[in-house]
Amino acid sequence: MRRSTIIGAVLAGGLALAGCSPNEVDSEMPPAPGTPPPSAAQQLPVPVESPEEFTATDREFAQDLRNVQQQMVELSLLAERNAQSAELKQVAGRIHQAAGSRVSALNAWLTTVASQQSGSAPEEEGTPPAGTEGVLPEQQVQQLQTTTGAAFDQQWKQAMLTLQTNSFQLAQAELDEGTSDQMRTLAQELVGQQQGTIADLNALP
Repeated sequence: MRRSTIIGAVLAGGLALAGCSPNEVDSEMPPAPGTPPPSAAQQLPVPVESPEEFTATDREFAQDLRNVQQQMVELSLLAERNAQSAELKQVAGRIHQAAGSRVSALNAWLTTVASQQSGSAPEEEGTPPAGTEGVLPEQQVQQLQTTTGAAFDQQWKQAMLTLQTNSFQLAQAELDEGTSDQMRTLAQELVGQQQGTIADLNALP
């Protein structure tokens, strides 16, 4: 009887030194009903990124500028075949690269906002579809496609200067009236690069 009392005291003292109670010894005991697993209890909420605010003005700018820049890409490719001046072909190559990058960025943005509703007033949403402002007439493009040599170089230069000017005007309108941060940034970059591109074109013979 005394021996069992001593053994019980020793066991109790060991549990006290270990810093746990007899009820805490068995760590394999299942959790109480309704207790969430540790991973769920520690899981943090995933932040949801809010869509960018934009208006019909931003969407129209993106559509118009994309089509103007796409036309620049097409005319630059045409210059590789029909141009006479090697210098003009180099300028066309630089324009092709810059315009192609803008077309990709604009297409990506338009795809992103395609299912979103703009913050425009109802009357602004009722304007005709955008996409034709600033582009060259189809007749002018067809004439370029059938021209070669020095005549092509002169006509191509004037056509590209027109497209560059139209792009500049679209960008300025976006900076004045647009609200999309992405489109305003793209417009600002275009305006900053415009002077150098126009200087290159004017330097051509």
